[in-house]
Amino acid sequence: MHVLLKTQAMGKRHKTRFKLPCSDNLDESNQRTPEFYACHGKPAMFSRESRRCQPSALLLVGILLALVNTVLSCDVDSCWDRYQVAADSIQKGRTDLKSSDQKECILFRTYMNCLENLQGCKGNIKFHSVKKVVRNQMNQMQCSTTGEVVSVQPEIIPLDEVCTYHTENDQNTQKHCGLFGDPHLRTFFGEFQTCRVQGAWPLVDNEHLTVQVTNEPVAFNATATTKLTVIIRGNEVCAASKYMMYQAEGDVLPSTFEDGQTMYGEFNSVRLTEIDPGKHVEIFVKYINTTIQIRLVGSYLTFSISMPGKLVNESAKSSVLELCTKGCPKGEVIDYQKVLASKMKGIPKSAVNLTADEALRQCRSANLVDFYLDSCVFDLLMTGNDSFKLAAYAAFQDILKSDAEFRRTQKNRTTIDLYRYNDSSGTVIAGCSSLVLVLMLTVLSLIAGQCLVGAR
Repeated sequence: MHVLLKTQAMGKRHKTRFKLPCSDNLDESNQRTPEFYACHGKPAMFSRESRRCQPSALLLVGILLALVNTVLSCDVDSCWDRYQVAADSIQKGRTDLKSSDQKECILFRTYMNCLENLQGCKGNIKFHSVKKVVRNQMNQMQCSTTGEVVSVQPEIIPLDEVCTYHTENDQNTQKHCGLFGDPHLRTFFGEFQTCRVQGAWPLVDNEHLTVQVTNEPVAFNATATTKLTVIIRGNEVCAASKYMMYQAEGDVLPSTFEDGQTMYGEFNSVRLTEIDPGKHVEIFVKYINTTIQIRLVGSYLTFSISMPGKLVNESAKSSVLELCTKGCPKGEVIDYQKVLASKMKGIPKSAVNLTADEALRQCRSANLVDFYLDSCVFDLLMTGNDSFKLAAYAAFQDILKSDAEFRRTQKNRTTIDLYRYNDSSGTVIAGCSSLVLVLMLTVLSLIAGQCLVGAR
């Protein structure tokens, strides 16, 4: 009997060890319900200490949240901003100081006053470190903790002003780059090239945007742009937090960005305008003062961009390949002058049933000059496709519109006669020049000999 009572008593004590999860009620039936296992797990998997709801995880989460809240609420950097604004205000004479204290003391006192009025900084290491540094500076300069402070507030710049690009004096110049035809490139620095560049190539790739083109073979070893992608990187303040992409391919020139929008930002800082439906669109990025022109001429695309010189110069310093800043790689450059010289001589015979003179007449009818005239003649002789003449004309108009100085720097040449007697080695011109020189020397020597005979 004594043994039985002892056993029952031990059984009761064992039962009192189990509680329902998150409850103060005892489980007198000693039945492990699903709720029990959800809190404790299976007995075979956990020790006796693990058979309770463990509040340590919740406590840890609470501590982390408190620390995060402390870091976020303790804006130490705002006091540094106020210190800088105060220093600028004193330097420019916008603040009249009433006391005879040193300016440095007034500034450090302003800094300390701001730090002492911050909330939620008790556990912030950065706060205590900055405060100690400022206090040490004040002690070294024997500054009083009480006295005059600068109460100037940071200047609030309107959002529209923030999203407007501002240039500095000599940097206030726009640079132009264009790609058209077979394809022909004008770099930001005014270099003209004709390139193969088959496949995908980056034209622009900087911290603000990327432009990539894909060139495919067309007729008679010529290539032309069939796909163009513009990716404008995210700008949460002025446009959108995500990137903005425009893509033209094949015979389609979309009138919107990929997501169907035409404008981004409160002040339409990024906007796409359809100039000529299906043929010409313009993309303007206000906060970098950049304008992109994309045209569909026939089945091929042309591209031009106008960008501030400061941004172009910064991009040119990088090692990233950009055709608009660094030009085509040497192995991709075609000597178009040599090709035109051979075409003018009829060597080799062109697969296109068009003479150089006929091509020249067609290109002159579009009022093209200099490189754009050469490019037009080159493309017509290589492809026989009249749309390349229109592409050269569009590219020429784009640069006249975006670069006011371009017309002044050109020779306005309307012929290609300079290539008629020129070849790759220049032996024809060099040979003629040598012959003329020899004849002149011979004549001069004969005249000199006759003069000596007469004198005798």
